[in-house]
Amino acid sequence: MATHHNPTSAQSERAAPSGLLRRVAVAIAGVVVVLIGIPLIPLFGPGWLIVFSGLAILASEFEWAGRLRDRIRSKFRTLVGDRTDS
Repeated sequence: MATHHNPTSAQSERAAPSGLLRRVAVAIAGVVVVLIGIPLIPLFGPGWLIVFSGLAILASEFEWAGRLRDRIRSKFRTLVGDRTDS
């Protein structure tokens, strides 16, 4: 009795380690970018832009990061809008 080889399952078995590797790489890159941006927020530099960039990197793989990015963006826009209205 011959067993049938399912190429789709073989492809998914090969893709799983590379998918995990991608998620780990994205997580490391995103966290590094966010950590670089945080101390730059009060300094003369593009701190918020760097933080948002790091969150965008994380959001490419993690749904929670997208929600966090949107929440921070909303608060940031409110803060900036309140400052410009006075």
